[in-house]
Amino acid sequence: MTNHEELLKSDEAIETVLRSAPPRPTPSEADIASARSALRAEWRGVYGRRRMRHRIVTFAAAASIIGAIAASIFVLRVPSALPEQVAKIERATGSIYLLGEQSVLHELPDLTELSTGQTLVTGGDSAIALAWLGGGSLRVDEDSRVELVSPGEIFLQSGRVYFDSQSSALRTHDVPRSTAEFVIRTTEGLIRHVGTQYMAGVSASGVTVSVREGQVRVAGNTVDATATAGQQLRIHGNARPSYANISAHGEIWRWAERIAPEFSVDQRSAHEFIHWVARESGLDIRFESDSVEQLAHTTRMSGGSGDMEPRAALHLLLQTTTLNAAIADGAILVTAR
Repeated sequence: MTNHEELLKSDEAIETVLRSAPPRPTPSEADIASARSALRAEWRGVYGRRRMRHRIVTFAAAASIIGAIAASIFVLRVPSALPEQVAKIERATGSIYLLGEQSVLHELPDLTELSTGQTLVTGGDSAIALAWLGGGSLRVDEDSRVELVSPGEIFLQSGRVYFDSQSSALRTHDVPRSTAEFVIRTTEGLIRHVGTQYMAGVSASGVTVSVREGQVRVAGNTVDATATAGQQLRIHGNARPSYANISAHGEIWRWAERIAPEFSVDQRSAHEFIHWVARESGLDIRFESDSVEQLAHTTRMSGGSGDMEPRAALHLLLQTTTLNAAIADGAILVTAR
């Protein structure tokens, strides 16, 4: 007999036994109700645990979303970078302020350096000269407001600034002699220079750019323009740019000359000193003869300017030498005593 046949006989025997057994008693209504109640309680327990786990997972997901939103808001509120030093204060006169929160002005504390994010505000009869760490000299006139945006950019909100891209060798501070890109942002557009001395002013009538040396390019909101040495450019709204001829010296430049940084002439030649005065004042230089110019090269000087303006220092400091200087017809005439 095969295994399959044996299994069939076994199944038939079991079926015969079951048929001969008496029927199972039917449970009472009370037993059925009790069983149903126990089953419902167990189901609720299992379902409740599952819902609790679902709620925990849902809450955790919601908390992570809220945390991400809070983190993003925090990132937006926190500055993207720490303040960066951009300038050294070389000289200041009158009342100088820093703009604080809610536009509150705070008188400039005993600082020697300025950083990005700060806004300078000058009062009447005041000015400040800064050694720009990217290179060059930045000067702010009275009644002006200037935000230090980055190491290569300022925002001239109102007033007037002067920028000289070449730092003088006679300065008392050790600063770079040349500058990388320097941009003046205004409400009318961006002002960029090409190796120059120039002045930019912002008023209700627009933006004025006066060029003493080199070239200045203005990328206006509606029009672009370029000004070269001896030109003054005006831009306002949609109007066409206008030009006027100006001198490299004169009253419009005097404020920048008066706030010129202090300088030292110790062991410098008279020739260097005279050229420094000429650059600060916009004057030409005329030597009486080649021998006088050679004398200026070989004459060594000592001392410094203190609070003197360049023109005043020219007359005073040359008295200790065998040279003499007079200003006439837009030039410094140098002679021998």
